[in-house]
Amino acid sequence: MPKYARALLAAALALPLTSAAVVTSASAQSAKSPLTGFWQAYFDDGNPSGWFYFSEKNGLFEGRLVKMYKKQGETTLVTTCPACPGDKKNKPMLGMVIVYNLKHDGAKYENGNILDPRDGNVYNAEAEITPDGQKLLLRGYLGFELLGQTQTWTRLPDDTMAVADIPG
Repeated sequence: MPKYARALLAAALALPLTSAAVVTSASAQSAKSPLTGFWQAYFDDGNPSGWFYFSEKNGLFEGRLVKMYKKQGETTLVTTCPACPGDKKNKPMLGMVIVYNLKHDGAKYENGNILDPRDGNVYNAEAEITPDGQKLLLRGYLGFELLGQTQTWTRLPDDTMAVADIPG
C-alpha cells in the first residue's frame, strides 16, 4: 500500500475515534453534577476549617472531610469524633462522611443530613450551588428550614487532591 494511502487510512480511522473521545468526554462532563468535587468550608471567623470532597453514591450525594485546619488559637487538632453517634463514635474525622443523603432536585440538593462532629448532632441539610458554580450554600436545620444556619463554601480546583489520596 502506498505511503499516502496508509496516511489517509490512518486519518480516516482516527477521526471517528477522536470524535467518540470528544463526545464521551463531553457526556462525562455534562453528566457530572455541579456539587461533585472539592469544597472549602470556613470557621465563623472566616478562616478555612476544612476541605470536603462531594461525590454521588447510589443516586445520593455525600461530602467527605478530606483536610482539617486548626481553629485560630487552638494548639491541637481534634482528629477523632468522641461525640459522634453510632459507628462514627471515636472514629477518625478525616475521611468521615459528614454530609450525606442529599438528593438532587433541579437546582437544589434536598432531604440530606449533616453531622456536626463538635457535638455529634445530626441536622437536616439542603444545598444549592450559585449560578457561577463557585459557591455552595449549605444549610443545616432542625425541623423547620427557618431554624437553621447557612454556610457558604467555595469550590476548590478539581486537582486539589488526587482521588487516590482522599482519606476513607
